[in-house]
Amino acid sequence: MPAKRSFPPLVLAALVALAWLAPALPADAQATRATLLGTITDQSGAALPGITVTATETRTNVSYDTVTNATGNYTFPNLPEGVYNVKAALEGFKTTVREGVRVAPNTSVRIDLALEVGGLEETVTVTGETPLLQTDRTDIGRTIESIQVSAMPLSFNRNFQGMMATVPGSTRPYRPHSEFFNSQDSLSSEVNGQSRLANNVQIEGLDNNQRTGLLTVLIPPAEAIETVSVTTSNYDAEFGRAAGAVTSVTLKSGTNTLKGSAFWFGSNEKFNSLPASTHFSPAASRSKPPTRYNQFGFTLGGPVRKNRLFFFGDYQRTQDRLGSAYRFVVPTAAFRNGDFSAAPTKVYDPATGDAAGNGRTEFPGNQIPADRISPIAIAILKNIPMPNLADAGLGQANYQVNSYRDKNTDSFDTKLNYALNDSNQFSWRFSYQRPEITQLPAEGYGNWGGPLGGGFMATGTNMTYSTAANWTHTFSNTFLMEARGGTSYYHNEALTTAHGEKLAEQLGIPGVNLDDWTSGPPAINIQNGFSNPMMGYVNSLPWDRWERTWEFATTLTKIRGNHTVKFGATWRHNKDKLLQTQDNQGPRGGFTFGGAQTGSPADTAADSGIANAFASFLLDRPSGMARDLKVLDDVGSQHWAFYTFVHDKWQATSKLTVDLGLRWEYYDPIVGLAGKGSLSNYDPATNSLLVSGYGDVADDFGIKRDYNNFNPRLGLSYRVNEKTVVRGGFGASTTPFPDNRYAFNYPVKQNNSYQPPNPYSVAGSMAAGFPAPTYLTIPDNGIVDANLVKASSLFHVPNDLQQGSLYSWNVAFQRELIWGLTGEVAYVGNRSNDVLNRFPMNAGLQLGAGVDGQPLYVKYGKTAGVENLAWKGKTRYNGLQLKLDRRFRGGWLVTNSYTYARSRDYANENGGVSTPADIERSWGYSNFDRRHVYVSTFVWSLPWFDEREQGFLHYLLGNWQLSGIFTYQSGQVLDVTAASSASLNTPGNTQRPNSSGAPAIIGDFGPGKYYFDTSVFSAPAANTWGNRTRNMGDLRGPRFTNLDVSVAKQFGLGGSRIAQIRLDVWNLPNTAHMNNPNTSFGSSTFGQVTSAYNERQMRLSARFLF
Repeated sequence: MPAKRSFPPLVLAALVALAWLAPALPADAQATRATLLGTITDQSGAALPGITVTATETRTNVSYDTVTNATGNYTFPNLPEGVYNVKAALEGFKTTVREGVRVAPNTSVRIDLALEVGGLEETVTVTGETPLLQTDRTDIGRTIESIQVSAMPLSFNRNFQGMMATVPGSTRPYRPHSEFFNSQDSLSSEVNGQSRLANNVQIEGLDNNQRTGLLTVLIPPAEAIETVSVTTSNYDAEFGRAAGAVTSVTLKSGTNTLKGSAFWFGSNEKFNSLPASTHFSPAASRSKPPTRYNQFGFTLGGPVRKNRLFFFGDYQRTQDRLGSAYRFVVPTAAFRNGDFSAAPTKVYDPATGDAAGNGRTEFPGNQIPADRISPIAIAILKNIPMPNLADAGLGQANYQVNSYRDKNTDSFDTKLNYALNDSNQFSWRFSYQRPEITQLPAEGYGNWGGPLGGGFMATGTNMTYSTAANWTHTFSNTFLMEARGGTSYYHNEALTTAHGEKLAEQLGIPGVNLDDWTSGPPAINIQNGFSNPMMGYVNSLPWDRWERTWEFATTLTKIRGNHTVKFGATWRHNKDKLLQTQDNQGPRGGFTFGGAQTGSPADTAADSGIANAFASFLLDRPSGMARDLKVLDDVGSQHWAFYTFVHDKWQATSKLTVDLGLRWEYYDPIVGLAGKGSLSNYDPATNSLLVSGYGDVADDFGIKRDYNNFNPRLGLSYRVNEKTVVRGGFGASTTPFPDNRYAFNYPVKQNNSYQPPNPYSVAGSMAAGFPAPTYLTIPDNGIVDANLVKASSLFHVPNDLQQGSLYSWNVAFQRELIWGLTGEVAYVGNRSNDVLNRFPMNAGLQLGAGVDGQPLYVKYGKTAGVENLAWKGKTRYNGLQLKLDRRFRGGWLVTNSYTYARSRDYANENGGVSTPADIERSWGYSNFDRRHVYVSTFVWSLPWFDEREQGFLHYLLGNWQLSGIFTYQSGQVLDVTAASSASLNTPGNTQRPNSSGAPAIIGDFGPGKYYFDTSVFSAPAANTWGNRTRNMGDLRGPRFTNLDVSVAKQFGLGGSRIAQIRLDVWNLPNTAHMNNPNTSFGSSTFGQVTSAYNERQMRLSARFLF
């Protein structure tokens, strides 16, 4: 039944008013525009009203005019990024011009001018640097210049998001998810204590996020980026849908001068050090897998019609082959022949004894007769390589192989800017990106899958585009409008390397390959020590995912006296599809072989024996069989949202700027992509599954609409003098629902599982294969008895689902220093009491009660988990944030950022509470909490042997540039948990050990060596908590220190033509960065650091600019 829509009268009236005021509907204008403002006075300091002020962009010759008000103030509230000459003119005064004023998006630049008495035809030209301080802004953040993006040694295909490390309060960027799911190499950071899902990334004001902030949709090439603006606290009211950072990327635009570049970046394994992942391996086994990297392309921009129409475009292709070394445990020749005479456990003949395994007898000599071995097992083993590492013990890695993945990415951008006349400006942009990635099975496995990457061998494509159009209309000097609309789209598809091949039929296993979706071999998982899957692919393959977001927006700006008022609205619609059948062995299904099928109840060692598990495989006696079924082709969700705001920037005095704003956000409840039957929500009150659109079940399950997302913003900025500013602010933000799983339960997702009647019996056989799939027929009323899936985990979306909210505040002191440096000291804090987390509703709530403490077991006999996807938790963040920066001038640039902060929450990344029986035991430092973070970047054009020198010395030793990024981070907080929570006897809760005090840091690295003192830990008594809680903060991992550098040499080729060669070096000292130690109490490697990462890598490049 369709969900009913209703709006309160006040909200409806507001929407009607906005629709009348805004002919088109947002996109956060200031995200792509800048403000230029100032005061015009005479030589005595008296304000001059009525002065005509003209700002002319020097590269396009496009001009903008305004007039000073009664207090001599002027404002250009919506200027495109550029370099401007600012002219002030009035009869009786000399015309005064300030040249070369650089304005960047999301900045406010103050240019005050004092006019001299004289003739209008006389001109006074004022020179000077663009003011260093943001004297009229109250937010906190950073603007990243084009030269930083292009000159820095950025990893992940020169991703601009790597520069987020320079933003105070931000964690070091990292790539989440697999290279297939995230083939665009989207990077994530946690900002000011908030989840990475709470960030909002835009391309020129247009949404560039996957639905829940999971990933950034499209990553523009570094060569195409003009500026990156990052705001982290006290955003203007036009910014929203975020609690972390709001990042806006502005691409380059064409000018009156034809300019462009061509570039190439390349490397191979010879440029790199030995992989850090093998740091603790024997020297003889360390090698460099084959690696190839080539990135090349061009940019070009210029006039189509001078002073009116401009174009910019770029193309980039990246060819990336990444080699890796792998080690697996594969069966020996003896095992393949059924000879287990050297095994430590006895192999029992399942043809003897009773059905429960009692009375079984051993195979004579611990050998299976050849005629008893399954022909299917023999066929499978023909596609499994033999061991190639000598002296490997039983259950140890005995096969080593190098493998690689290939990723080729094509991308381009096109952009047009058109100044129709003084009142109308238009722009249009189209951006495209298509990564294609392949991970082949390891050598020796053919197209049969295998354990590489846990069975992740596939070909994938991710066709992506983003397009937007913008119209700016000036009604008068004091009233203008910006309207924008556009869409972003991606289609990410991943298929196994055996897609379309009926390999299960070739092996003789029936019922597997029903169509292309189920093509390939089933997964063969042999327990107790082998690398899995022995054959087959990971259950998450294949997948078919696409997402489209439409956004339309309008911002109106009215200047009245000393008030600059902006008001606007945004409409956003999103569709998100993810077809992926992965919950229970995947679409091809899988067979699991354990030790009990060739074990005996009288010999428990046999149940966990590696020989017994393999013997069960040879005899075709699986302990479990399962497969996932495709129910719908269009599995996914859709929703729409509406945002509106009003913001007043009031120049209360010549020194004080006041920001007052209010933002309102509305999120319509999510509905299924395919309409009827595409969502299923678990109802704990009735132990039922409600299927959307059937009977009285609404498409959106009747989720209550929330009209209360009002976000006030307040900021103050006070200019103590021209070199000092103090600012502060407070604001609220709405954090949208962060989980992309939502109500995808049975019967929207279904699987067939086959289990043995007892642990020693069988679930079926490979020879018999899978029976025909069985599907549930959904009843007409849409209510399904959840007892049908009593053993399956489910999701619950509560009827009162609301978005989260965050309250932030900051106080900052900024000062212009010597040598063009600016320093800033800021305190930033925030708190929330309703950030959405997941909560395990069916976890045990009484220590030691076992299943009897599980609420849904008591009511319905259900033991499996049920997650409430919208439990309201709290977060707290307090940070001291310092900056010491110098803009690029005189040949050098430097940024320094230091953060001393503490962040606390209940769970990482809006995840599940780990101790539902005692929630406060989960309250602790955030997983990403590091006490100290310092990042410095620099660009230095070396001054020696410059153009004043002549001949060979200048040619060889002149025009060198050095740039780099230095990072220091103290250790990440560590959470010590118990390897097993069985002694707690409280399902769904995580046990932690006792400790007699804070563990001392020993600081040793490597297998058998201890990073921290493990002797202070002990096991708690049964049915009681240990005295440790989550992320206590008394134990932290290894610190991180890193230096990446670039060295470039430029050659002048005459005119504006420049050639450059460059070497990028990551981890210049080749320091092996240590991973965190094992913190699982009871594990054999507890307290040990056994792996490292981030070896030194180098890359050459060549560029030509004109």
